[in-house]
Amino acid sequence: MASDVLLLTRSMKTQSELYEFYGRPPHSSKSLSENIKDKCTFSKLSSYLLALFPVINVLRTYRFRVCIFDDIISGLSVACLHVPQGLALGILASLSPAYGLYTSFFPVLLYVIFGTSHHVSLGTNAVIAILTAEMVELQLEQYGLTGIKSALNGSTDDNFTTMSPDIANSGLEYKASVAAGSSFIVGLLLFIMGLCRMGFITSYLSSSFIAAFTTTGAIHIISSQIPNALGIAIRHVNKPGKLIYVYIEIFKAFPYIHVATFLVSIICLIILVLVKDVINERYKNKMKMPIPIDLILVVVSTFISSYTHDNFGIDVVGKIPAGLPTPTLPRVSVDIIGQSAVVGIIVFVLTISMARLCEVKHGYSVDDNQELVAYGISNLGGSFFSCFPACVAPPRTIVLSTMGAKTTFSGMVSAVFVLLVILFIGKYVESLPKAVLAVMIIAAIKKLLYQFKDLPMLWRVNRYDFVIFVGTVISGVFIDFPYALYVGVLLCLLTVVVQSQKSSSYTIRKLEQEDRLLDQKTHDIPLCNPKIAIFRMESSLYFATADKFVKELYKATFNPKAYRKQPDLNVEINVDQSENSGSSDERISLSKANHENEIPVVPLTHIIIDCSSMNYIDMNGMKALIQIHSEFTPVGVTVMLGNCTNFMKTFIEKSDLSQEIDMNNVYADILDAFFAASHKK
Repeated sequence: MASDVLLLTRSMKTQSELYEFYGRPPHSSKSLSENIKDKCTFSKLSSYLLALFPVINVLRTYRFRVCIFDDIISGLSVACLHVPQGLALGILASLSPAYGLYTSFFPVLLYVIFGTSHHVSLGTNAVIAILTAEMVELQLEQYGLTGIKSALNGSTDDNFTTMSPDIANSGLEYKASVAAGSSFIVGLLLFIMGLCRMGFITSYLSSSFIAAFTTTGAIHIISSQIPNALGIAIRHVNKPGKLIYVYIEIFKAFPYIHVATFLVSIICLIILVLVKDVINERYKNKMKMPIPIDLILVVVSTFISSYTHDNFGIDVVGKIPAGLPTPTLPRVSVDIIGQSAVVGIIVFVLTISMARLCEVKHGYSVDDNQELVAYGISNLGGSFFSCFPACVAPPRTIVLSTMGAKTTFSGMVSAVFVLLVILFIGKYVESLPKAVLAVMIIAAIKKLLYQFKDLPMLWRVNRYDFVIFVGTVISGVFIDFPYALYVGVLLCLLTVVVQSQKSSSYTIRKLEQEDRLLDQKTHDIPLCNPKIAIFRMESSLYFATADKFVKELYKATFNPKAYRKQPDLNVEINVDQSENSGSSDERISLSKANHENEIPVVPLTHIIIDCSSMNYIDMNGMKALIQIHSEFTPVGVTVMLGNCTNFMKTFIEKSDLSQEIDMNNVYADILDAFFAASHKK
């Protein structure tokens, strides 16, 4: 089938000639003070302030008849998850169930006012809860409250089998104050990042790292709930290899498994898996809302336990204070700033990832920077009411997405429901078995372990992602959970470095029969003009790639230094003879082997550097280009630049490159440079 022929007509121009012929856009001549006055008008300031409160726009555009039903139903469905998860994750955070309920109320309410995603469900999160537990336990240990810590965690040490309620309360209050201080730091960090428009920071963490980090968190979370599910008490471990020591302690305690607690855990786990993974999943399109099995289990198990736990000795939640906590200033300590900053970044990465998924699925816009502000204010406000750091929970967000929540007002419905539980219903779940909450946590986050199934695909598609995933999980499992973050981020950065050193470089050829450029690496084509070499490296030109760029260019052409040492030798490029359709074609192979063979055949007069991949260039890159120009010019080879990016054009004009390189050899297009080189004598 014949191809359509495209004919282009244009004049050959350098970049300078293009500027001269077509002109440049006018530059602003306003002073700094004038620019500030233009941007600080009343209308722009009022627009900016209104943008900080997205709820105002929601109120203005809210379609009551269309949205109210879906918002109420989805909000109630998520509230049925908020309550049991709040109770469970309050314990997981090494606090008490009441603090989980507080974290399921105040941040949710604040996000309704400041958030932009219709489906993000802020509140308790298992990964953040276990990081909070690590933090508060470490603070107890550092401040010499080991006795309190051991007793609060159910140590079997004879010295701490009995403890006065006052000591237990003081230990819990201390941990709660540390958690609230962490929430304050997290909120302040995210709020400042939002005001500074730093939403781009998530671009530096790969999806494979996030998957590996949450998978590692799931392993630690499940491991921490096994003792509660089995009804055993183990010593608290806080040292490298923590998970290994935890399982050693669990195996040691196997003979002391509490049979009644174990049976409760097994029955609840079977029910949860059957309803969540079978009934709700299979019939989700036929049901108006999923069966709130978590809430049903809480109600039923609490009712049964209230009459039987004394007889069977099953450990229960205990007293939950009714009413909202008194607002207090959070206790901010220098010791927790580093850990809290890490928690803050994780909160943003996990939450914005879910927000973007919902944005794509439902077709509305999410403002990354405003989301940062919303997460910041939600955690800042919550810290004054004894909340630990709040984050998105994927199960709750998926419910909101599936139920078709129309606006952030669904969060208001959830918050009101949780408030009723805090004020009036909390005291009725004091007989809830801890084993039920432990199994709920395990059932809720078990799907994170399914991410291991992606490993074969990562190995096939991108082995850098495979290394990041495996390295993050191994460090988090065999050292400790925080190390998963440190090692994962380090591997992400190393990937960038390695990639810059392994960037592809190759020569490009112009076809003889048409005005088309193809790379030599993937196309077997004859050379149109053997006197001209076109070189491209797919990377920016900066300190990490400058040396590689020079070496690869020399390898693709020849080393002018070697030529200058032997001026009598006419160093040129070798031409391979190969058969093609019965005839012999001259083909040029710009490789290191040819110039080492020193077989002079065709003189090289021009090197054109394709700059289309150079989105960034620094001083090292500038020196590399100057070095190439200064070394090739004495041996009669003209170096030309083509396809310069906007950044590089500006850089050339402002740097010494404009003085070292003839601007008449800088072209906007590779073909222009090629034809110019072809017609130069």
